[in-house]
Amino acid sequence: MPENITRSIQFRHQASGKTSPADMHVTRFSVKEQKMRALKSLFGFWAIAACCILIPIAHFLLVPGFLIGGVIVASRRWKTGEEGNDANGTCPVCKNHISIGLEKFATLPQWHDCPECSEPLELQASEGTQESTTETTDPV
Repeated sequence: MPENITRSIQFRHQASGKTSPADMHVTRFSVKEQKMRALKSLFGFWAIAACCILIPIAHFLLVPGFLIGGVIVASRRWKTGEEGNDANGTCPVCKNHISIGLEKFATLPQWHDCPECSEPLELQASEGTQESTTETTDPV
């Protein structure tokens, strides 16, 4: 079962260099979960490719595309041990509490705009990065 992790990070305003503390929420997958996610996506793409065989003319592009795409997506999922969910904290410019959705990457640094004041922010690791772990009970 995936575990949710909270990491202490910082929001840094790129122009002024001001920083403020924030938390980044990450989902960590075990090796078994990584393999299962990869196989599900691979077989999903291949099932779509099998259905595309019935489409005249277009199947010449769709079937190879989904076969190759399935291998590419599966290999990326196999290599992904952590996915970023969101980052919460206070904007160093406008001082509002903000939540930034991460694009499934848990690597730092990342660059995003503040949703309140649209200033560019860098998400970076804190000097003493701390993690706290909570188990996820997923009903699926």
